[in-house]
Amino acid sequence: MAELLALLPTKNEESKIKASEKDTWIFQLPIEVCQREGFADGTMVSLTVKNAGIQTTIIHPSAEIDDFVRRVIEEEKEYFEEMKRIGD
Repeated sequence: MAELLALLPTKNEESKIKASEKDTWIFQLPIEVCQREGFADGTMVSLTVKNAGIQTTIIHPSAEIDDFVRRVIEEEKEYFEEMKRIGD
């Protein structure tokens, strides 16, 4: 249960939810969890509700993913600015 609580934001942290869509949420793991488990900083986990259970996938950081995210943000810059302006 402590591991689950470690994913929840504290008073001084922003939510670590990176994305959500329908029945899937992607969280960035806290640095403490990454260090304890031997994961690289920036590791994420996806949680998907399926067949009355939860499936998980560990997403390790990579330069390819970073490049993809930067490219999408740059290509959709106006959209993201508009979302910020209207409050997501």
